[in-house]
Order: sequence, then structure tokens, then C-alpha cells
Amino acid sequence: MRSGSGVYCVVVGVVMAVWWAVDVRRGALARPDRARPEIVLHLAAELVTAGVLAAGGALLIAGESTGLALAGLGMPLYTVIASPGYFVARREWAPVVIFAILAVLTAAAIVAVLAM
Repeated sequence: MRSGSGVYCVVVGVVMAVWWAVDVRRGALARPDRARPEIVLHLAAELVTAGVLAAGGALLIAGESTGLALAGLGMPLYTVIASPGYFVARREWAPVVIFAILAVLTAAAIVAVLAM
């Protein structure tokens, strides 16, 4: 379970960073539906989360401490619970389903790490 949770952390962290890199390249910082400070701070939070997840996952895979991985997993768990509201308001259901799946997978990873 240690390596599975570690791989999950690394994959989610890397995907988050790549997702935002692509989104910024496509103009996410100039979106008209958000003020620039709001999106910049959101981006910073996402990148910190991605980094903590990837580092925590790497430590799990290496057989090291679980603390950073648990902190990293808690960060996206909050996000996948809080973020769907934006998409529900826009009636965009696919992201809501994806967030729900990620919530279940992230909670399972947390349980797996705690059981180590």
C-alpha cells in the first residue's frame, strides 16, 4: 500500500502542475470571470499542493516518513470537496464527477497511509 499511495501522490501532483502549466499557457491568468489576484493566489495554492504531494509521494515510495504525504493528501481532499461548487453553478457536470472520484481515491489513499 505504501508504494501505491506514493505513486498516487506523485501522479496527482505532477498532473496538477502540468494541468496548470497548460492552463496558464492558454490564458488562465487573463480570464474575465476572476480577478487576477484571485487566480494568481489560486495558482500558487495549486502549485504548492502539487509540490507537497509529489514530494510526499516520493518519500513514501522511498520508504520514508508518511507525514508529508498525509499533509499533501489533505490539501487536494479539501480542494476536491470545495471546488465542485464553481462547476455546479455553471452546470458543468463532468468536472463534478471527476472531483467526486478524486475525493474517494484521495480519502482511500489517506486511509492506506494511516494504516501503515
